[in-house]
This record gives sequence, C-alpha cells and structure tokens, in this order.
Amino acid sequence: MNSRIAGQWRWVIFLGLLFPALAFAEKISVQVADPYLDVRSGPGRGYPVFHVVDQGDWIEVIKRRTQWIKVRTPRGQTGWVFRQQLSRTLDGTGDYVALEEIDQSEFYRAHGEFGVAIGEIDGITSLTISAGYSFTENLQADLLFSEATGSRSSTRLLSLGLQHHMFPRWRYSPYVLVGAGDIEVTPRTVLVSPEVESNRQVHAGVGVRAYLTRTFVFRAEYRTYVVLTDSNDNDELEAWRTGFSVLF
Repeated sequence: MNSRIAGQWRWVIFLGLLFPALAFAEKISVQVADPYLDVRSGPGRGYPVFHVVDQGDWIEVIKRRTQWIKVRTPRGQTGWVFRQQLSRTLDGTGDYVALEEIDQSEFYRAHGEFGVAIGEIDGITSLTISAGYSFTENLQADLLFSEATGSRSSTRLLSLGLQHHMFPRWRYSPYVLVGAGDIEVTPRTVLVSPEVESNRQVHAGVGVRAYLTRTFVFRAEYRTYVVLTDSNDNDELEAWRTGFSVLF
C-alpha cells in the first residue's frame, strides 16, 4: 500500500471516529423523581438489570434509540432505560422534563447530508467526498467528488445525481441512482508533460444505506460510468464505495 492510499485510509478512520462523536454530542442531565430507576445492559427487555438508580440521583442522557435511552449513572456506569421510566424526571429547577417521543419518522425528515467513503474506480483505490439533500422521503440529490490515483494515471470524477429510495422507512434502505458529470484522467509520467483528458460522463447504480443513529448512516454503493468520448467507442468504468454520512 503506497503512502497516498495509506493517507486516504487514515482520513476515513479519523472521520469514522469523529462522526459518531458529533452525532452523540447533545446530552442533558435529569434527576430521578420516581422511587427508583432500572438500568439494563442493553436497549431491550431481554437485557438484565445490572444497576438501580435511587430517587433524587442525577443521570446523564447520552443518546436515544427509539423507545430506549442510554444513560450514565452518578457512579459513571452506562446502561439503558425504557423511555417511559424517564417520564417523571426533574431538571435543575425542579420542574418535570418532557422527554420527546422518538420514533422512526425521525430518520426520514428532510435533511442535508455530508459523507466520506473509500472504494475503487476501475480497480484503483479511490476516496470520495459527497454532499446531498433529501427533499422528500424517496428522492435525494447528491453531489460527489472522487479521486483515484494509480501507478499509470489518476482519475477525478465530479458527479451530480438523483437517488430514489424505494423503501425509505426501512432501517436498511436500498436505492437506485442516475446522474451525470465530468471525468478527468491524467497520465502519470516523468518524461513529458502529461496531457489531461477531460470528458463528460453519465452513470447509474444501486446502493443501500443503514441508519445507525438519527444522524449517522453507513452507506454501500455500486456505480457504472459511461465516458462520452469524441469517438463512437465510449469507455465504461465500474466503481464501488463504502463509507459513512452525517445527517443534519
């Protein structure tokens, strides 16, 4: 693995660690008003109760997963409580806190998206940065830039496309996509100045996204590109990528 590819992997790992931290940044503290609060080891009734928080103790709300809420106890232990158990909690002024109902519709609101992914373009390792906006449950526009550098040439892709999410309310949501843009190929040579070849391209593909949290998404995607050259013999490229996106 050359230094450039290693650098791309380091960026992906760094952003993969950064995005969840951003997604879970919103935290609040509440005081238990009921006689006690059961804390389970996981987000479900099948997980055992390993700790009980007494009335009057303060807990920190870390994140929410539908009807289960992850909390940190005064002793620093982390676990999960059922949302209804926190229906009677107090804030710093002694007033009751109304914890909002969280359901799957939170995943499918209109939103912007920023992502980073690593994959291959025509067999060469690539790095992709993307941005998009979902203006309905089913349709999303996306803009992405990809770069792949090999031993013989480097390829840059700039694409604008439209995604159609067929089952947007599934946690693992498949989609199809179409789009167009530019492709630029630069030969790698030290003997003469490289001649950059720039053409238009159209593409189609399929993908799947998995909602990990309300704001953090895993995405896997495959695309086929048709490079529109001046000759009658158009070139074709295949690309795949996997990565993470943050919704905002």
